[in-house]
Amino acid sequence: MKRFLTWRDDWYLGIDEIDQQHLHLVDLVNQVADSVMTQNSESNDDGAAMRLVLQLQEETRQHFRDEEAFMRNHEYPQVSSHHREHALLQAEMSDLIREIEEGKRRLDIETLTSLKYWLIDHVIDSDMDIARYMNSR
Repeated sequence: MKRFLTWRDDWYLGIDEIDQQHLHLVDLVNQVADSVMTQNSESNDDGAAMRLVLQLQEETRQHFRDEEAFMRNHEYPQVSSHHREHALLQAEMSDLIREIEEGKRRLDIETLTSLKYWLIDHVIDSDMDIARYMNSR
């Protein structure tokens, strides 16, 4: 079966700790997708998939904390703006979860696609700036 989100080599930052966490987050997105796509559509039981989404939220929070600590330790000049972006991403994830829990949104392919691009956009845009900074030092 084709993976919902396939990691690309050009997304590696060259920062092992962060790269490993990114790979893990991609794996979690794929686990959510697998759970949603294999759930019994007659029962509409999103429980397992929702638990994975909550795990993704918590592990993303921890990743952001770790990433920000790395940036501070390496005197990354844009740590404040990156922190604000992390806060916005966390708020978006919380909103998405709240909408699912309130029944305003289904945990379906559309929601999964939002999660997919939510993660990819951050990794290939903002986090690449960290890698460029580290390589320039």
